[in-house]
Amino acid sequence: MRYHDTYTQKTAGIIRYSCALLFMLFSFSYLFFLQGEILAEAQHVYSHGVTSYNILIGAVIITVVLQVIQWVVALVSRVPSRWYAFSYVPSALLLAIFSDIKEETIEHFSFGIWLWLFPVLMGTYVLVVVLMRKFNSPRSGRMNDIKSQLYPNFIILFVLMLGVGAIPQATDVYHYELKTERLILEKDYEGAAAVGKTSLRASARLTQLRMYALSKQGLLAERLFDYPQYYGSRGLLNVSDTSAFHRVTIQDICFHLGAVCGKSIHTANRYYQLMLADSLWNQHTAEYYLCSLLLDKKLKDFQHQLPIYYNLSDSIPNAYDALPKSYREALLLMGQRNEALQGHIVIGTDTLATLHDQDMIARFRDYQEMNSGLLDSTERVNRTHREFGNTYWWYYDHSHQADGELRQQ
Repeated sequence: MRYHDTYTQKTAGIIRYSCALLFMLFSFSYLFFLQGEILAEAQHVYSHGVTSYNILIGAVIITVVLQVIQWVVALVSRVPSRWYAFSYVPSALLLAIFSDIKEETIEHFSFGIWLWLFPVLMGTYVLVVVLMRKFNSPRSGRMNDIKSQLYPNFIILFVLMLGVGAIPQATDVYHYELKTERLILEKDYEGAAAVGKTSLRASARLTQLRMYALSKQGLLAERLFDYPQYYGSRGLLNVSDTSAFHRVTIQDICFHLGAVCGKSIHTANRYYQLMLADSLWNQHTAEYYLCSLLLDKKLKDFQHQLPIYYNLSDSIPNAYDALPKSYREALLLMGQRNEALQGHIVIGTDTLATLHDQDMIARFRDYQEMNSGLLDSTERVNRTHREFGNTYWWYYDHSHQADGELRQQ
């Protein structure tokens, strides 16, 4: 008898600790890697910016609290060892509620279906526990090997984890927005610009944050087309976005450009005009303005405005070669084609300069050959995007055609 009791206690201990380890690993990983950003946003919005949420500390605290709840439930319910993992149901339900946070929930707080679903599920859970205890024989399974005791518990835990993971999540783009925003607040602008970089999906908000992170590094015009640009100049600055739910606001971007935007200013172009006509503007303002002209494909305006903000005098050797990548690509595109293929920027009867970047010139020739050599429009858009999607040439020629197609890939 003593051997039986010792064996039972040892088996129960292994089940308890293995279940606790698995659940805590799942809970921490889920909260830290998948839900951290959205919980941080929710904390900011619900506290009206008074408090902030640390993703690491928050994941640890919530996981510990859920585990303590499980211990209390297990102590009160006294479910048989064979079904011990069933005591994790309340903790899993709470974790599911934490997971069911989306952009709409943050802006308009609501418990949704959980207001009635949680009490119903908990009532059902209590009923099942009562029946389980009633029909469980105290000595049944006592001498079963440990595997037959562990497998049912692991299956229950797996089902619970699967149920939590099945809760509809916020879109990947929204997660990108929140992570980019957090890294900007941490002044990790390089990290912020790298979030979701390989994805073809983007939103206007995400694009604005990325461009802000690039501008903070002085790389806006250099790397402007390293990212999908679906929104024209609105993807740089949208002064009409006055949402109170953002941790990095449009006014933060405007302050970076020299001055906050007044309520009477309704377009970014008007904001640029007022800034550049005043002494408040800085080089970042000029970059935003010039890049907005490129994004709106206003090449003539770009040509006229560029010398105002860059010294392109003939007395400065290789002044055009020192321009950011996007500007040099635009100049090649607006010049006479045959001359541009040799690196000469000829507009009308004026020869502005000769670019010495042979790699860019060779790439421009390759782009022109591929672009003119593909007759099918869909094939042309996609194949040229794979090779030249990070150039202004591709953006200027194909962005209006590829907007929807590329985002669906």
